[in-house]
Amino acid sequence: MKQLPAATVRLLSSSQIITSVVSVVKELIENSLDAGATSIDVKLENYGFDKIEVRDNGEGIKADDAPVMAMKYYTSKISSHEDLENLTTYGFRGEALGSICCVAEVLITTRTAADNFSTQYVLDGSGHIISQKPSHLGQGTTVTALRLFKNLPVRKQFYSTAKKCKEEIKKVQDLLINYGILKPDVRIVFVHNKIGDSTKRLFHPRNVCFLNMKMSKTCSFPLKSSQFSNIFHLLF
Repeated sequence: MKQLPAATVRLLSSSQIITSVVSVVKELIENSLDAGATSIDVKLENYGFDKIEVRDNGEGIKADDAPVMAMKYYTSKISSHEDLENLTTYGFRGEALGSICCVAEVLITTRTAADNFSTQYVLDGSGHIISQKPSHLGQGTTVTALRLFKNLPVRKQFYSTAKKCKEEIKKVQDLLINYGILKPDVRIVFVHNKIGDSTKRLFHPRNVCFLNMKMSKTCSFPLKSSQFSNIFHLLF
């Protein structure tokens, strides 16, 4: 990863701000897809406000890049704004992880194919590493965001009602279904744990499986053409 030149930052910077659970999930899912992941697990606790975890089996982050992996405007996708003409990735500005660090406690566990073991990094609000230790996870990257909006009580208050929280979960589900349609070779699993309940959902393009772990029942049904039309309408 390299820091973008100041001139490029001025042209591309959007001062990205994380405003919701679904915005965190979106940024982390796109990081996983850019890393070549074929399996992505998304786990939320208490609607995502206690914990958001996205785990993938992608390329992982090199140890040399770890010190700047969450620093704003450090990226491996482009080196100048001219590279945008040939861009093939979702992310390119180097703002996602840094923006999440501003509103949550962030842990990143990662391992590349060349590593003997994975490493867990604990980051501060500016994206700097404050501690690290060996971990047991396989190749890929797991990003965990804890206590979302811990320092933004007004933002957290916006989601103080059950209705708002359920709406946010619905947005996450819709987002994952959309990516499941666009990326048929990627396995995406969504788990939401809340007090007294746990729901796991597997999203695939032609077959959406709902597994309610509490009831231990599985049902599966194919998406109809009209449902595909609705999903692509949302995307485009």
